[in-house]
Amino acid sequence: MTPIDRSRLPTALLDFERSPGRYRVVLREPRALFEHIGSVMQIAAGRPVEGLPAEPANAPALRRAARFFVRTVMLRPGSDPLTLLGLHPGFEPAQLREHYRLMIRLTHPDFDAAGEGWPADAATRVNLANDRLSSPEKRAQHALAWHTPAGDVPAAIAGAPRRPQPLLPQPARPRPTFAHDETRAGWRSLRARLALAGMGAVFMAGAFLLVDPMDNEGALVVRRAPPVQAPVLPPSPEPGTPSPEDAAPLQDAARVPEAPRP
Repeated sequence: MTPIDRSRLPTALLDFERSPGRYRVVLREPRALFEHIGSVMQIAAGRPVEGLPAEPANAPALRRAARFFVRTVMLRPGSDPLTLLGLHPGFEPAQLREHYRLMIRLTHPDFDAAGEGWPADAATRVNLANDRLSSPEKRAQHALAWHTPAGDVPAAIAGAPRRPQPLLPQPARPRPTFAHDETRAGWRSLRARLALAGMGAVFMAGAFLLVDPMDNEGALVVRRAPPVQAPVLPPSPEPGTPSPEDAAPLQDAARVPEAPRP
């Protein structure tokens, strides 16, 4: 890093904070910040940076802009361990330890400034990134997971092509219509109409069979069935009373005249 490059950091930081949507961070833009990301982390932590004034007039604004870059770019969802810790390929172990300490300090709740929305899992992600880059074997495993050589992980991420968009479905071509198709469709329509007419005729015939003819006033009259009456039975005689058949001999005997007395 040259002093000229470092002198561009304050302007690049303030410009990114004002208009972050102008830059494609997936392609490592703005390059002035990605190329000197270690200096950005030092500004965010309030430490002096070589080649920059120790106490610039806009120090609070620069610190706020640097923390905004760390929070929205380095800790964005899906960032790889190298970007999350601000490292480049071929970093030294001492640089890994220094950047890890800076990120732990920045994500600590006691260091959080009012109004800044740091991710809730920031410290966990920092520890996980440090673990994946702590040894050459783990770095190789991580690079294999990205399907790229170990030294080309950030370069592959920076220039990774976008996922191809799915092809749009081709519009359906109209099926050619032939004369026999139209004839077949006409016969189907005629048969459907005949079937409906037959069903209507059957329904009307059934209705006429169930209903009497109209009376003189033109209203339909429905016959009522005569009520069923129970047969009338003679009253049963009371107990001890002789029936008519038994009483007839008795009445005849009463009519016989008595014999004259001498």
